[in-house]
Amino acid sequence: MASIKIKDFFNGRFFEIPKYQRGYAWEVSNIRDLFDDIKESIESSSNHYIGTIVLSKAEDDEEKFYIVDGQQRMTTISLIINSLISKLSEKDRFFYERFYLKEDDRYRMLPLNRDQGFFKQILEDILIEPQNKSQRLLRDAVEEINFKVDEIEDKLKFLKSVEKLEIMEFVENSEGDAIRIFQTVNDRGKPLSNMEKAKSLLIYFSNRYLDKKLDNTVNDYFSDIFEIYDDIKHLGDTLGVNLIRNKEFNEDNLMRYHFVTYSNESYDPTANYVLNFLKKKLIELRNNSSDCNYEAIHDFIYDYISTLKNFFINCKNVLERALKEEKFYKIFVILNLSATLYPLIIRLQSLNLLDQSLEGVGRTQFNFLDLVELIEVRVYKTRATDPKADIARLVYKIGKISASEIEESLIWFNNRWMSTEEFQANLSQAIYGNRALNYIFITYCEEVKGIQYSLEELKKLVVSSPNIEHILSQAPNFDPLTLGFQSKEDFIDFEHHLGNLTILEKGLNSSVSNKNPIDKIDGYGRSAFIMTKKLGSSIDSDQEFNKSTIQVRTKELSQFCLKRWWSEKSIDTKVVLADEYDYQEVS
Repeated sequence: MASIKIKDFFNGRFFEIPKYQRGYAWEVSNIRDLFDDIKESIESSSNHYIGTIVLSKAEDDEEKFYIVDGQQRMTTISLIINSLISKLSEKDRFFYERFYLKEDDRYRMLPLNRDQGFFKQILEDILIEPQNKSQRLLRDAVEEINFKVDEIEDKLKFLKSVEKLEIMEFVENSEGDAIRIFQTVNDRGKPLSNMEKAKSLLIYFSNRYLDKKLDNTVNDYFSDIFEIYDDIKHLGDTLGVNLIRNKEFNEDNLMRYHFVTYSNESYDPTANYVLNFLKKKLIELRNNSSDCNYEAIHDFIYDYISTLKNFFINCKNVLERALKEEKFYKIFVILNLSATLYPLIIRLQSLNLLDQSLEGVGRTQFNFLDLVELIEVRVYKTRATDPKADIARLVYKIGKISASEIEESLIWFNNRWMSTEEFQANLSQAIYGNRALNYIFITYCEEVKGIQYSLEELKKLVVSSPNIEHILSQAPNFDPLTLGFQSKEDFIDFEHHLGNLTILEKGLNSSVSNKNPIDKIDGYGRSAFIMTKKLGSSIDSDQEFNKSTIQVRTKELSQFCLKRWWSEKSIDTKVVLADEYDYQEVS
């Protein structure tokens, strides 16, 4: 361990970021913080410590080092230096480029394999379209760094100040030793995720008890997992999947979802719970091993990382289907599939069951994806509850029971949490807050059209930011008695019913606002939603919209929903969902 200046850190060295490391993860706020650190160092005229770097030596090249930890900071430092160098005189630029960026055809620092080409293009001032999350963050970083560098009056002076910045350097001869340091030292500018801690834990047990037999396997698997996660995050951003593009969503969420498929120990685990489970299990296996035979530890680690990687792969696969298939796009983007059902849909995807037709009487026109949609619409959106234990129990069983048993279990689950009678009752009362309404109305539009929307049409509808429109306004400028209501209170009882609601683009919704229905006809006529366009025509023909109209529309729309999101009596499948948990669902 030693304190070393940036200039000495780079002197005569070449750096690579190992495959198992994370992609670039710093955001604009991290870059601004680093610039603040540099400015503070310059203003105080003191040597300023800006972080810790953990290195391991390459066996085949004494000049090459692997950055085990600190790659975020050092990648950013390289980008800052590159931006500063690009503004220097030709004479100075040649010297500094050779010292910090590239000597002959060899780059001083190279990131992960799939980001190398993108990083090289950045250093050559060639910006190309990012293909994943880490590349997008690299692009954003370069943009912010260039903004900051443009504000600096004396670029060379600032570069010399950067050279004097100090880092704490750990250099280990082996990656295993370096990784053990990485367990306690983190320089990403943010706390280690539980997934990263799990990786370090598994490497430790492999290193300590398996004579390093699984070190490379764990590293390679987690490298793939982190890359796949970046792809998943990029897909979520590209598609507009609210759950995944949320800033709070990270790899720990998927670690939790996987655990539901892996163990029946908890139906709603936190990522920290999963990490502690791994610790306890590994310690238990170690303590129960005789004659230093740790085969059980080997088998457990390999099984866990294999199923974890497979889960991430299938999460990516199912989201990629939303890029190409209308049905998947609607479920993930428009319906906003609930987090609790992600383990279910990913597990069904992994077994190629989503497209498989159901076998039950009267169900053969539907497949397992339809069944997931049914449960989402009826239970998670219309009932607006989040039953986790039954779903977790079923998800854990998938792979251990037949497809027909999975089917009957899901039918039983749906009927338990939203029977046909309950569904019908919900559809016949105030429903405005139902988070499936956009999905219901878009699906109804397809029914009216007689054909399904294409993927491009669905994307255009989403871009229009559709709102749920009250036909008779929530702020009435009419006398309810003239429209067949017995009183204002009677109108209030009906204002949120299906029959008084439609779907309308945000811009049009604002333009019709609190007008009476007849004055909304033109606005409805400009809508891309055929049910709303047809509604405008109907109001124009009848020259009225009243309580009776609401009742008729409510019945019509309810009947559509009952037919579209079907249900019937199921066999008793409680035996399939046997009491393997000591917890119970709360109704």
